[in-house]
Amino acid sequence: MAKLDLKKEIEGYLNYLRFERNYSPNTLRSYNIDLLDFYNYCKERDLDFTNKRVIRSYIQNIAQKNYKKSTIARKLISLRSFFEYLLTYDKIKEDLTVFIPIPKIEKRLPQFLSVDEVYKLLEAPSLDNLLGIRDRAILETLYATGIRVSELVGINEEDINWNYGEIRVFGKRAKERVVIIEENTLRILQLYNDHVRSKLLKKPEKAFFLNAKGERITDRGVRLILKRYTKFLEKRVSPHTLRHTFATHLLEGGADLRYVQELLGHVRISTTQIYTHLTSEQIRNIYTKAYPRAKKEE
Repeated sequence: MAKLDLKKEIEGYLNYLRFERNYSPNTLRSYNIDLLDFYNYCKERDLDFTNKRVIRSYIQNIAQKNYKKSTIARKLISLRSFFEYLLTYDKIKEDLTVFIPIPKIEKRLPQFLSVDEVYKLLEAPSLDNLLGIRDRAILETLYATGIRVSELVGINEEDINWNYGEIRVFGKRAKERVVIIEENTLRILQLYNDHVRSKLLKKPEKAFFLNAKGERITDRGVRLILKRYTKFLEKRVSPHTLRHTFATHLLEGGADLRYVQELLGHVRISTTQIYTHLTSEQIRNIYTKAYPRAKKEE
């Protein structure tokens, strides 16, 4: 078998993830960083990357660096996936990564906002100016639907069904789903659509949410908007925080886990189950504070 060109194989793998698996730009960037690290390690030492001993030495090398466990786990998962791709497409004859350990990472409970904090946040943008109305519409949509920021910035005019109060969004790997818009959010969206969007437009644009230049708003643009209105909170708030908040508040209100899974667009119910751990943690805290015998003696 001819010797493989590692750089060429990595490029082929990334194209496979991009075009065949529809991976997001952020995920592709992570894979690229991790595999470039492996490529540089092999190139600097003139090593054959298909040699198991080389792979073992690379693993030892990254273990010695001051990486977080989560970073090491990500790098090892990227390496495993790359070699699985090579095996699947008969570029190598055996699985070279079966011995690669994946560090166990302690799952952190996602941060979320209280109902009072959400109301303060949603009321922060002024409805007396164009961008304030747009910002309110964006914040309302993130909280009311639980969609990812990538899904929000990808919404086009045609994706909103005003009659039924629904939005079509495209999630990870371009998976399509429909999310519901409740009446208050729908009113804000209509206000933005009727009185703001057309004034922001500079040229034909199918994107629903626009920036001040009349172009599709970006992921970074949404994060800056959120940062502007969350200065009053003593916690870091990202678009994903609102997604976590949406899920948590639904479960606290008695929503079925399967229903929440569908709304969030999770493929596996296990991904959604972290929110049950979250609400259980809250119940435990309330119990500890309220039940006399659960209180520690001072």
